[in-house]
Amino acid sequence: MSSSSSLSFTALAALALAATAAEARASAAEGAANAGGVELDWIAPGDCADRGRVLAEIEQRLGRSSEANGEPLLKARAVVSRNGRGSWDLRLTTTLGETTRSRELHGETCAELADAAALIIALAIDPDAASRGTPTAEPDTGAAPGDISGADPGAGADPGAGVAPEVDASPDAPTAAEAPPAATPLSGATAAPARRPSRSLELRGTLRASGVLDTASLPALAPGAGIAAGVLIGAVRVELSGTYFGAQQAFVERTTMGGDVQLTTGGVRVCYAMRYRSIELGPCAGVEVGVMSAASFGAASPGSNRALWVAPHPGALATFALSDRLRVPLTLDVPFPVTRDRFVLVGIGAVHRSAAAALRASLGVEVRFP
Repeated sequence: MSSSSSLSFTALAALALAATAAEARASAAEGAANAGGVELDWIAPGDCADRGRVLAEIEQRLGRSSEANGEPLLKARAVVSRNGRGSWDLRLTTTLGETTRSRELHGETCAELADAAALIIALAIDPDAASRGTPTAEPDTGAAPGDISGADPGAGADPGAGVAPEVDASPDAPTAAEAPPAATPLSGATAAPARRPSRSLELRGTLRASGVLDTASLPALAPGAGIAAGVLIGAVRVELSGTYFGAQQAFVERTTMGGDVQLTTGGVRVCYAMRYRSIELGPCAGVEVGVMSAASFGAASPGSNRALWVAPHPGALATFALSDRLRVPLTLDVPFPVTRDRFVLVGIGAVHRSAAAALRASLGVEVRFP
């Protein structure tokens, strides 16, 4: 990304044009006949461009109001957030008719992403929107038809005559002070009137179901099932989870007697996710509490027993986006049981004792909302 804001926006605009050209051509006839406008859900920090400015930019591109008369032609949801590198990310989802598209853009400033989002939305409605450029902050140096462009500047002209071309002679033309705020380019959004800084962050819920594999907590390699529900606050994830590992047989050495051992846990996990395109990756830390139980078999007097299971677990979480709401999560954890109770058959021998540490992996499906 170039260090210049204008060059950065040019790159984003080019990406927007390439990404939306096909769908814009396909929807051109429908957009021309439908009087509906835009239903925009704009989620961004307080120091970024607000929803009104983005709608004003869309209207500038379309050359008409973006308000919806009845059912909107296009529905858009944009989420802008600052990433761990200090730059900005935009996730834009547009629904046009039966077609829904999602894009992720990255920029040095929030204003660049706001400009790009407005351009993509305008192009989705009207493919000619790209030809309607927004006004720039640079003055027009070309002479208007009514300007005194042929006068000789050295022929005794009044010193104030040199500024005459900057004044529009039309009595109906608005002055700079009368210009509506909507004409202000979004690239100047950072110069908006000072207001109290906002720390608003994207807030979403998560629900995940996974298959789990544990290497050493039970007598052998143990498959299990897990479920988790949580909340995303920006890049931070907090979730509650539950895991179940079915009974496994463990034998007293050199005998046919032993016990069926199983483990059930519940826990809390906190992760920090760094995002790169459609992938999120980051470290995690958590703790789980549960019950490990064993029921004997083969002995003359069958019995059972339970032990408290407490295990902190550092780990990592990676997710891959299938869509804005659906992701595939992969977790790796290393549980360290605080207590390692030994299960024994009295007078016969030891049945099972968990390892000091285990490796646990899970793979599943995650749904995010809204």
